Amino acid sequence: MSVKENKIYTAYNESVIYAAECFAKVIKEFMRIVHKEYSIKISHNEYLLLEQILLNPGITQGDLARKISIQRNYVSKLLAALENNKYIKREQETKSKRIIAVKSYITKEGEEIYSKTRDILVNEAMLLFSEKEIKELDEISQKLFKQVDKIKKIKNIKF
Repeated sequence: MSVKENKIYTAYNESVIYAAECFAKVIKEFMRIVHKEYSIKISHNEYLLLEQILLNPGITQGDLARKISIQRNYVSKLLAALENNKYIKREQETKSKRIIAVKSYITKEGEEIYSKTRDILVNEAMLLFSEKEIKELDEISQKLFKQVDKIKKIKNIKF
């Protein structure tokens, strides 16, 4: 197969990488719009943090930043806002009077706002995509995650 025939070597704006980037950008903007339309009290990034805290009680700030691929200092600001709104509680783990980790836990209020937000986002996604498209997107996401794992392993990428 020649380079011209191989789809991986097409022009960048025709590549699967570019398509994945565009899809991610449009979905992120879609989520921002949905949050605004429904006057959701938390941002999409705060929602993502709540989900990770719900799934991983006691998770640290660094692990949260890696899991949702945003800067650690931005995670710190979001966590402070979530804590101020009583959606999470944070506990310091100390050793010999030295703080070694700050762990986050979701509160009842956090679970409620997460659940309400999730219901809205799922309903909006169901309106956006047909059942067949959702199935296709699920298959695509499984294939993309497989490639993500492969690339991370080959290039020793950690997040």
